[in-house]
Amino acid sequence: MSSRILSYTLLSLLPAMAMAETTLYGSLRVGIDSMQSVDTGFKRTTGIDDFSSRIGFKGSEQLNGQLQAIWQVETGLAMDGMPTGGTGSGTLANRMSFVGVQDSWGKLRVGYLDDVLTSTQATDIFASPRREANSGIAYPLYEARDIFGSNNYGDSRAKNSLRYDSPRWNGMEASLQYGAGESQRASRKAGETWGLRLGYTDAGYFINYAWMTRLNTVGTNNSAIHRVELGYRGEALQLAATLQRIRLYGNAHQNKDGSNDFEIPGILQQSNIAQTGNNKLSSQVVALSAGYQLGAFKPMLQYSHRGRVYMDGQHLNWSANQWAAGVEYTLSKRSLLQAGYGAVRQNAGGQNALAWSKSSASTGWMMMRTDF
Repeated sequence: MSSRILSYTLLSLLPAMAMAETTLYGSLRVGIDSMQSVDTGFKRTTGIDDFSSRIGFKGSEQLNGQLQAIWQVETGLAMDGMPTGGTGSGTLANRMSFVGVQDSWGKLRVGYLDDVLTSTQATDIFASPRREANSGIAYPLYEARDIFGSNNYGDSRAKNSLRYDSPRWNGMEASLQYGAGESQRASRKAGETWGLRLGYTDAGYFINYAWMTRLNTVGTNNSAIHRVELGYRGEALQLAATLQRIRLYGNAHQNKDGSNDFEIPGILQQSNIAQTGNNKLSSQVVALSAGYQLGAFKPMLQYSHRGRVYMDGQHLNWSANQWAAGVEYTLSKRSLLQAGYGAVRQNAGGQNALAWSKSSASTGWMMMRTDF
């Protein structure tokens, strides 16, 4: 399903959307941060940043019986006045935007949709700055822009996507998602994605599994991510643990045009990595998080570890440890303050692979968030 077809579908539904009940909503997030990372040449830099602000419109229309038409158009904002090209902040519908239907049998949507990994982020608890940038400071390390760079996917949104979400039945729920790739390689269509999510919740305890695959990443090789999370969400206490395993295919070496599928600048230092253009990269990440509501205050902790990195079956010592600590203070039902500090430390192999001048990157921040 091409983006042109999706555009025509959206345009055809505009009259119905205009007559449906419409809600304006948003989340404005801006603050100050002090960062020392690859983005700043590992020099401490302090400034004002946006923390993934967004604004949107959503609505529904009653059709027959319980059947409803639903829609949403969401756009990222740059509250600091500095839009980033990587996320396209300020471009209309650059966040989750769709049309669809829902009933007692579940919800079916088509458009630019959150993927199943984005729906499986129990240990992702901080709204730290520059989440979308390749700053090398991901909280936690399973976020999309770690050592694997732009060839990774997940924890984002799927273009040209069709997604079904089931209703919850005896605590169980499921999601199935398809993203239409638009690249053609010989007789194979490249870039198609499939995702599956299964979840179970009971009395605050939960366990979720998510899987995403990208077909024909290189030749007939399919990249894939598996993630399992479990934990507890109570009125005060929140605990979560995540295990993710990843398998990617791509060209690990620098290309003639300067691009690099894995974005591993120091890969050429690994003399045993063959320049075949079809390298297999796999890794494992574990993450833990905790939070506890004490009146208006909510202290939070998060830790993650990358280990077991393999390239073409060769074990590479590219492990890393990341931690973050912070606190939220509730101002009202719609507004809060968040302050935090976190750091990522690469071991010697990871530092060389990423071509970092220092082994550690860190950031501290204070943010105000208002939802409407």
